[in-house]
Amino acid sequence: MQLIHTSSAGEWDDEFWAKWDKFLAQRPSAYLDSRSVKAVLNVTERKHRAICWVDASNNILGIATTEDTSAVSQSRGQFLKAEKPIFKLAQSYLYRGDGKFRLNIRVLGMVLSSGDHAYRFSDDISKDQIYNLIEEAVNLRPLPNSEVPKTILIKDHYTSLPWGNRFAGKSEWHPKWVDLEFDPVMEIDLKPEWKNFDDYCDALRKKSRTKIRKIFKQSEELVLKDLSLNEVELLSDELYDLYSKVYGRAGFQLGKLHKEDIISLKQYWKEDFPVIGYYFENKLVGFQCGIVAKPTVEAFFVGFNDDENRVHSIYQRMLLEFIIQGINNRSCKISLGRTALDIKSSLGAYTKRLSCHMKVDRPVVHYLMRVIARASSPKIPQLKRAWKDDVE
Repeated sequence: MQLIHTSSAGEWDDEFWAKWDKFLAQRPSAYLDSRSVKAVLNVTERKHRAICWVDASNNILGIATTEDTSAVSQSRGQFLKAEKPIFKLAQSYLYRGDGKFRLNIRVLGMVLSSGDHAYRFSDDISKDQIYNLIEEAVNLRPLPNSEVPKTILIKDHYTSLPWGNRFAGKSEWHPKWVDLEFDPVMEIDLKPEWKNFDDYCDALRKKSRTKIRKIFKQSEELVLKDLSLNEVELLSDELYDLYSKVYGRAGFQLGKLHKEDIISLKQYWKEDFPVIGYYFENKLVGFQCGIVAKPTVEAFFVGFNDDENRVHSIYQRMLLEFIIQGINNRSCKISLGRTALDIKSSLGAYTKRLSCHMKVDRPVVHYLMRVIARASSPKIPQLKRAWKDDVE
């Protein structure tokens, strides 16, 4: 089996990318779709690779992506809970100085995604083989003008363990790695019988239906516009500024959106990557964008002005628009990302736990990461029961 890779979308021809997508069809992923991969490869500020394993006949046996980026945590326990004193000692060391913990990091998987989008392999490739092949991929030589980061992260795998059962610390991936758990992803499973948004609302409890009516009422002065590629290009500075106002508040930042990302994704996904502008009195005050695929609608990024959001419930209206997109597209699921768990649960989203695997080529930091992982868990608020058939 041979590993091949590229950091340029044009290095592999259309025929090969078609083979890539045919292989992916077994277990679809919007972020491993060739349109997403090529879109990211075309953003010059990203240090991104598409990776593929082929046999002697050039048949694809596995695919993945990696990106060299940085991670910054500025929350210092804001989103983690722990009872053991050693947690605070380890945290104090990592957050010393300006109160931020930084890592240069190589990520296996799409940095800006949430969910199982790291890699895909043929069913006949064993778990041990997958580990060895991934080891090969994450240790590839650095891209030009860069070094291989000392920290490797494989993100995100679903776990079905119930809340209260900890898994972080010791790794199911490999004994020398560390398993981490961050906030869960919030998802809505769409039922086939929901033909329109009213069907979805009818399945909700009265309290959630009342909330939805309130959101529409508070946002009724907004004008929503589906932006064309040309409009996205013209408004890219404004879109990025709105995104930055939301992103800057994040307690944990893994990479970031670049202005060219939205343009490039719109170029490749076309109408299946709607960028919706929110206007109040002819002024752009917010936007949302996401990948509308048949299996899953992937909410990508949003941006908005805080003042207008407080008055017009912009963010909550965006969540409803993602749901409408999924129902209209006859998708099976909507992935709403990791933030604002309480708001999303009130609209019917459930938590799905995710695990990540990390290895740090700095023994002290690696040990402290294991200590923090073993001694802590995400702070999950008491979430809403939105559905009529939820068990009390």
